[in-house]
Amino acid sequence: MIKKLKIGLLVTVLSLTVGVSSAFAAALTYSADQTIDLSSPDINLTITSGSEATSVVVGTGTLTVTVPSGSAFVVTSASRALSPNIASSTAFTINNNCNGSQLQTMTITGVSTSGTVTITPTSAKCTTSGGGGGGGGGGGGYSAPAATPAVSATPATPATPTVTSATPATPATPATSSVNAYNFGTTTLKNGSRGEAVKELQRFLNAKLNLGLAIDGALGPKTIAVIKQWQMDNGLVADGLIGPATKAMMNAQAAGTVVATSSVNAYNFGTTTLKNGSRGEAVKELQRFLNAKLNLGLAIDGALGPKTIAVIKQWQEDNGLVPDGLIGAKTKAMMNASVN
Repeated sequence: MIKKLKIGLLVTVLSLTVGVSSAFAAALTYSADQTIDLSSPDINLTITSGSEATSVVVGTGTLTVTVPSGSAFVVTSASRALSPNIASSTAFTINNNCNGSQLQTMTITGVSTSGTVTITPTSAKCTTSGGGGGGGGGGGGYSAPAATPAVSATPATPATPTVTSATPATPATPATSSVNAYNFGTTTLKNGSRGEAVKELQRFLNAKLNLGLAIDGALGPKTIAVIKQWQMDNGLVADGLIGPATKAMMNAQAAGTVVATSSVNAYNFGTTTLKNGSRGEAVKELQRFLNAKLNLGLAIDGALGPKTIAVIKQWQEDNGLVPDGLIGAKTKAMMNASVN
């Protein structure tokens, strides 16, 4: 269930609300997405699960956040672009991005000392011209990668038969590298994970995003913040969990191929936001998904009506999304992640 913060509420370490837990005395950790209700303008912001802060102050039209060193705080807006105003220390990075469904995501990552930022919604929707990085420090900043040109790398595929014929006696390692570039293991990687699979993930991030991470096999909050942004830019659920769908997309990019979301996931919901009254093939795919997952027995007629929208709202709420009945990028990604 999504909780709402009301105007004038100051969240501190000494007054934690339901759904927010503190692992240390210096920081708040959000265990679930939390909706912030602003009145001027009258819009909602969402603090995503896993965000950490020392304090959060909600004004009538602003959200002021203090982010400690080594932590990440992520806030999204489905209706307005977001503008950061640095109130004190600049020892952190700010990544401000807009996806194809005009969902604005701002990621604030502490680098060396605690920093305070005031977030203000603008009067316009966000645009997909790209987000900007801000603040000082390094190692955690990220701009959306230009992954598409990697199509030109596909002609290298014919070299594979030569490898298979020459090395029959070499067991597991070549077999993995011939299919995928990185061996991320079989378990889901997350904040706090350690081991060889994490080292492979660090090598991928250094190769694709030029992060300059130390290959130490330890996965921390700064890297998780980068991974969440990468997931969002690639049409995946931005949960910071490196599971089968995220691993498949990473290895597809490493192999030099462009993978549409529908080739990793089971359903092609199209690129536009689906809503009450929508029609077409993307709606048919949505109806197939609802029949398969919820046993609704819908007619596959490509017409989206109010009864189905009511079911979708309940599904969104059950899965920690904003229950607005709009099937945009975040809802589509969550639906496709649930079938893998």
